[in-house]
Amino acid sequence: MKNLLCTTVLILLASGLNALEMDSSRSTLNITSVKNDRLAELFAFERVSGTIDDASGKASIEIALDSIDSGIEIRDERMRKYLFNTEAFKTASFTADIDLEVLKSLKPGEQREVELKGELAMNGHTVPISFQTQVTRLNGGALGVATVAPGFIDVTHYKMAPGIEKLRSLAGLDNIALIVPVTFSVVFK
Repeated sequence: MKNLLCTTVLILLASGLNALEMDSSRSTLNITSVKNDRLAELFAFERVSGTIDDASGKASIEIALDSIDSGIEIRDERMRKYLFNTEAFKTASFTADIDLEVLKSLKPGEQREVELKGELAMNGHTVPISFQTQVTRLNGGALGVATVAPGFIDVTHYKMAPGIEKLRSLAGLDNIALIVPVTFSVVFK
């Protein structure tokens, strides 16, 4: 979806910049699908972007839903059409308020566990969600933010269960779990 600042905030404020940008080339966001109660498959999103506003502490991550990549094109096409309905809903977004003061003291190489509480907007619905993360101050003023445990999305909250049922039927499966684990590792600079 993956967010935080430290001494970088002071540097950015001094230089007149007002946001940290996600380095998409160094960032990943994954979901896992569990089928027939025992087969787990990993999916990645190829286009994820985000910012952290250094004045307000508002973090936002945008996921291009049509960039889903399972390694199997027909599966990706079906997910775009039946699950995400990307003709109507191009993106999902996660927003959270970050306590910048907590991270300002981090020095390069230092880490801190941070719970990110925010909201995930997807399929026309917005639902609270939280992620347990590890924030690392990187050299050069960047911040690395990675989940230490998956966050969990209940697709029924987004009215996506019918899409899961369609995918289950097309694939000839007994079931596909309605709870989806999400992990990410993102870099802001």
